[in-house]
Amino acid sequence: MVRTFRTRLIISFTALAALVLMVSFGAVWLATSQQSERTLERELEVSERVFNELMDVRAQQLQQTAEVLTTDFGFREAIASKDQNTIISALVNHGERIGTDLMVLQSPVGEEIAATHAMSWQPQSLGSQRVSAQLMLVEESIFQVVSVPVMAPDLIAWATLGFEVDDEFATLMRQLTHADITFINDSSRAIYATSLPAQARQKIASEATELPTLFASLNLATHSSALADLPIAATEDSNMLLVFSADRQEAASEFRTLQQQYLIIALAILVVAVLLAVFTARMISSPVAQLTRSAKRLGQGDYSSPITLTRNDEFGALGHAFEQMRQGISAREQQIVYQLEHDILTGLPNRNSLQQELASRLKKQQRGHVVLVNIARFREVNDRFGQLVGDELLHAVAERLRDNCGSHWWLSRLAGDEFVLLSHKQSETSLKNLLTQLQAALSQPFWLAETSYLLEFHAGYLAFPNVGDDADSLLRRAQICARFAKQQKQFAVVYQQGMDEQHLRRIQIVQALPSAVRENRLQLHFQPKLRCTDGAVIGVEALLRWRDDALGVVRPDEFIPLAEQTGEINRLTRWVCMAAFDQLQLWHEQGRQLSVAINLSAVDLQWDELVAFLTEGAQQRGIPCHLVTLEVTESAVMLDPEQAIMRLQELRDSGFKIALDDYGTGYASLGQLKRLPVDELKLDRAFIQDIVHSDVDMAIVRSTLALAHQLGLATVAEGIEEQAAWHLLRDLRCDTMQGFYFSRPLAAPQFEQWLVDYQANEQLVQKENQ
Repeated sequence: MVRTFRTRLIISFTALAALVLMVSFGAVWLATSQQSERTLERELEVSERVFNELMDVRAQQLQQTAEVLTTDFGFREAIASKDQNTIISALVNHGERIGTDLMVLQSPVGEEIAATHAMSWQPQSLGSQRVSAQLMLVEESIFQVVSVPVMAPDLIAWATLGFEVDDEFATLMRQLTHADITFINDSSRAIYATSLPAQARQKIASEATELPTLFASLNLATHSSALADLPIAATEDSNMLLVFSADRQEAASEFRTLQQQYLIIALAILVVAVLLAVFTARMISSPVAQLTRSAKRLGQGDYSSPITLTRNDEFGALGHAFEQMRQGISAREQQIVYQLEHDILTGLPNRNSLQQELASRLKKQQRGHVVLVNIARFREVNDRFGQLVGDELLHAVAERLRDNCGSHWWLSRLAGDEFVLLSHKQSETSLKNLLTQLQAALSQPFWLAETSYLLEFHAGYLAFPNVGDDADSLLRRAQICARFAKQQKQFAVVYQQGMDEQHLRRIQIVQALPSAVRENRLQLHFQPKLRCTDGAVIGVEALLRWRDDALGVVRPDEFIPLAEQTGEINRLTRWVCMAAFDQLQLWHEQGRQLSVAINLSAVDLQWDELVAFLTEGAQQRGIPCHLVTLEVTESAVMLDPEQAIMRLQELRDSGFKIALDDYGTGYASLGQLKRLPVDELKLDRAFIQDIVHSDVDMAIVRSTLALAHQLGLATVAEGIEEQAAWHLLRDLRCDTMQGFYFSRPLAAPQFEQWLVDYQANEQLVQKENQ
C-alpha cells in the first residue's frame, strides 16, 4: 500500500492526466475512425461520379468516332456496293486509328455484314435512331458500345463500335478514380473486369458469401450499383453489378497516422504530466515532509532546531506557526523541567533533583557529606500564623541557608520543612564549621513585616558512601539523625550504625498492623478505676496491647501514632470498642456492674459515623451508654476544636460520658475548657506521682480539682503509686483514681482474679476495723 503523501500525489496527478488523455484519445480515435468511414464513403461516391463522367467522355469519343466512320463516303459506297474487302479494310483502319476493340456492321434487318465479335443485339429494332453508348456483355466480356446508322441517304446498315471493359480498363479507371472497380455477376460470381489484386479476385470468385461481407473480410469498403441503374448504359443481365471498393487500411492510413501522432503527443504529454506531477508533488510534499520531520523532532523532545520554511504561501505561514509553536513548547518545557527539578516557592532544587544529584555522585564514587536541616514544629507555625506567613518564612530560611552554606555546598529543598546540603570532598573540619555557622545563623529571628519569628532547627548529617550506597538510604538516615537531634534537643546529630533500626521497626509495625487487626491478634487489658473515698472498684479503663510473633511486644505509643498516620486508627478504634463492649456485657451478665473508659484519637473525632457506630454497638449488647466513658486528649481536641466540640456534643447527647485525658499537659486554655462538652477531667500522672513530695504538684492538683468542682466536672487521678497519694487525693476530694498502687493493666481473666482478691481483702480489712 502506498503510504507516502508524495507518491499518492504523483499517482493521483498521473492517473488524472492519464484519464484525461485516455478520454481525449478515445474521443479522437472514435472521431477519426468515424471520419475515416465517412471520408471513405464520400470518396467511393466521388469515384462513382468520376467513373460515370469518364465513361461519358469515352462514350462521346466513341460516338464521334462512329459518326466519322458512318459519314465517310467511301465507307457508305462500299456498303452500298457490298464491297466486302473495302468494308473490312475501312473498319480495321478506323478501329486501329481510335483503338476500338469491337466493330460490327449489320444490315438494317440485323444481318451481320462484318464483325470482330459475334453480337446478338440488333439495333435495327430501334429504327433509324442513333443508339447511345452502353455496356454490353459480348462473348463473356463487357464492352462499352455505340451503334450508329449508316445513311445513304436511307438506312443501309448499322455500325457498332465498342471498347472492351477489361482488367486493364479497370486498372486505368482506378488510377483516375482512386477506387478499385469490379464488374461482377452477383449470382454466378463471374468477374469480368477488376482492378483488385489476384488474391482478392480469387477469393471473391471462389467463396459463396454475400458480396458486402466478402468485401468486408478483405478489409475493403464497397459501394455497388447495378449496371441497369447506371446512367451510362444498361445490360440484359440484371445480376450484373459494378462495385467500387477501397482498402480501408489504405484509406485510413492518414487518419491512423494522425492517431499515432496524437498517441505520441499524448504519451509525451503524459510524460510531461508525470514530470510536472513529480515536480508539483515535490513542491507540495517537500515543505510537508520538512514540517513532518520537525514535528517528529518536537514529539521526541528536540526543540533546539529552528523550523525555517521560507515561503510566501500557506506552507510558509504553517512553518511560521510551527516555529512559534516550537518556541512556545520549548519555553514551556523549560519551565516545566525547571518546575519538575526546582521548588517553586524557594527556587531551590527539589527532591527529584536531589535524588538525581546524589545518585550521580554515588555512581561516580564521589565522597562527601549529606546535611539535612529540619524546621521543628513548622506545621504549628502554619496553623497559628497562616500559610502565607509560612511560605514567606520558608523562603527566608532558604535565603539564609544559601547565604551561609557557601559555593562548596549544593543546597536543595527535600520536603515542606526539610532542606538538604551536599558537599564534595569536604573535610570534617569544614563540616563542623558549616554546622556551627548554620546554628548561629538559624538561631537568629526571622523578620517579616516588622514582626520577628524565632524558629527551632535540628540537623542530621552523615558521610557518603560510608553509610549508604543509594540516595534513599542516605536521606532516610539523615532524617533519622534529625529526629534524634530533636529528641535529644541538640542542633545536629551525626549518623551512627544502628540508628535506623527503630525506623525499620516502625516500617515493620506499619506493615504488620492491618493483618493484626484482621486476624484478631490484638488484646485488651483493663486497669481498675476506684472510688477515691472508699477504694471501691467502679470501672476499668480499656487499654490496647499487641504482642507480635516477629516484633514482640509493641507498645501503644509505638503503633497508635503510626495507625493515625496510615489511616488504620479507625479500624483499631472499632475493634477496641467492640471488644470492650463484649467484655462489659459479659461482666454485667456475671453480676459485675462496672463501667468502661475507652480512648479516642484525634482522627476518630473526624469520623462522621462514630456516634452511630458506638450507639448501635452499645444497644446491641444492652449496655447503657452512661456506663461508657470516652477519653480524648487535649491535643486531639485542639487539632480541630470546632469539629471536636461538635462530635463530642453528639456523643454526650447520645448518653456517653466524655473525659478530657492528660489534662494540664496539652494546649487547652480555660476558654476552650469552658466550651468543651466534658463530664470529667483526668489529671495526668506527671502531676500525681510526686504529689506527696512536691508542693508545686500539690498546688496544681489542688487548684485543678477546685476548678473542676466549680465547673461541675468529675475528676480522675491516674498514676497513684503509693497509699499516701491516695489519701492525699481523698482529702482533696478527688472522685476517682487509678494507678499501679492498685493494679497495672491486666488481661480480662487476670483482672477478674485480681478483682475477686481485692474485694475479699477489702472485706477482711473492714471486719478488722470493726
